[in-house]
Amino acid sequence: MEQLDKRSAMPFDEFVQIVLYHPALGYYRLKHERVGKNNKSDFYTSNSIGAPWGEMIVEASAKILNLANIKDYTFVEIGAEPNCSILDGFDHPFESTLSLRLDDPLEIPPKSIVFSNEWLDAQPFKRFRFDSKIQKWNEIGVSLIRGEFKESELSTNHSFSFPKDATDQYTIDWSTGANHSLNQLVSKKWKGLFLTFDYGLSKQILFKERPNGTARSYSKHKMNADLFSCPGEKDLTCYLCWDELFDCLTKGGFEKTKLQTQESFFMHHSQNSIKKILSETGDLTNLKLQKLKELIHPQFFGSKFQALWGVRN
Repeated sequence: MEQLDKRSAMPFDEFVQIVLYHPALGYYRLKHERVGKNNKSDFYTSNSIGAPWGEMIVEASAKILNLANIKDYTFVEIGAEPNCSILDGFDHPFESTLSLRLDDPLEIPPKSIVFSNEWLDAQPFKRFRFDSKIQKWNEIGVSLIRGEFKESELSTNHSFSFPKDATDQYTIDWSTGANHSLNQLVSKKWKGLFLTFDYGLSKQILFKERPNGTARSYSKHKMNADLFSCPGEKDLTCYLCWDELFDCLTKGGFEKTKLQTQESFFMHHSQNSIKKILSETGDLTNLKLQKLKELIHPQFFGSKFQALWGVRN
């Protein structure tokens, strides 16, 4: 593999970067349907639901910013799928909108509501494994041996603050790409609201309750722990570390920073949109009720995803 050059192994995040974003072979470069409920897609997200998802996001944004009118803000959607936006299908209040997709420069207008859904979990991650004999966390890389990708230890030192002891072979998948991407975003000189929906865990859980790590592949709505099969044809991801992302926002000057389940977020910030759906009648209402249930019910997306947000004035 040419990316290895003369090395025996590459860091895990470099492998993930190639598998996901290689110009010719990367998963996110291939022109196929990734998101949706049908058997041709690979996974299903809140963005797939359409209205009332977008309507509830708009109401929540205005409530958090404490504004009766948010038309002066640009709504920026990061990581939008091709040819679609969460604002499609209803009259939104924004005079200006911006959808940032793959390869678009990260340029944020001075007053913005920056929204993303499962953007941060689509970034590269590193892998570490504990060796109890030497009481050390070894960074795991990827080698190509007789035509097959294999894990291998790297002879590198790292500066991450992991527990000083753990059970032997305890594995941590560390979302370095997510931390880097959010730091890039908050380093830009803009004011307003950042709001993202994703899945993640606390340091405590990642360090103590996930001995096999959290990395997995997705294809055809099935999850698999084999990260090396069919590279470029499957999505690779791991759980985010909310503590790290929370710190990114705080250090970037964001206030009122908060983490809530998706259910709690909408029940607190999108009450009018929910009441409107519940008060409507007709066949269309049944469809909207079903969509609402998927978004906020704990058995669906309500507890699976969390909302992380903060305001910078």
